[in-house]
Amino acid sequence: MKKYLIFIIALVIILASAITSYFLLYQKRIDSPTSTTQNPISPADTSTQEPTISDPETKAFKPVSLFANPVADFKARVTKKPFGIYITPQNSPVQPERFSGYHNAIDIEYQDVEADVPVFAIADSSVVLSRTAFGYGGVFVISFDLNGAKHTALFGHIRPSSLPKVGQTFKKGDQIALLGTGYSTETDGERRHLHFAVLANDNLNIKGYVQNESELVSWIDPLTLYN
Repeated sequence: MKKYLIFIIALVIILASAITSYFLLYQKRIDSPTSTTQNPISPADTSTQEPTISDPETKAFKPVSLFANPVADFKARVTKKPFGIYITPQNSPVQPERFSGYHNAIDIEYQDVEADVPVFAIADSSVVLSRTAFGYGGVFVISFDLNGAKHTALFGHIRPSSLPKVGQTFKKGDQIALLGTGYSTETDGERRHLHFAVLANDNLNIKGYVQNESELVSWIDPLTLYN
């Protein structure tokens, strides 16, 4: 009887050990990353994986502007004469003032910079006018595409010796010329700044001001072209 009881106890222990080992093995298979219940993706199968972004700043994708800056840091430097402001010799933020009318461009100020200031092509473009003119010193105009239509952009107060040639072509972002020296013949006596205008058509018009506000419709505020 005693031997029979010992046999029963040993059999129970063996069965308990076997059951425990089975459940431990099963749980390990459940927790394993190679378990088929996890639907793993092998290194070669990345079709359903999210792109890996290491730099948190790149998570927010920013639209890229269609246009390059005409000069460096230009938005922050439009401080005296924005697009559409009405100017007279009495109310002008620039003194002395010799012009009157609605400003059909933006003035980008560089009096505080002594080094050469490069001027860049805002888009793939070709030069359609390049010369000196009253009120500007050196001035050039480029033709470029906007929404499938030809437009022109004017750059005034350019160093005459750096002016491009008519017919010359540039890629977006290419350097075209240099700003002229302030209060010299290079800028026709004006302070050092870029007079930057964009026409809503492909006309050659180098006016810096218009006398009636309704005429501004022929120009585009350049700042609206940038994000």
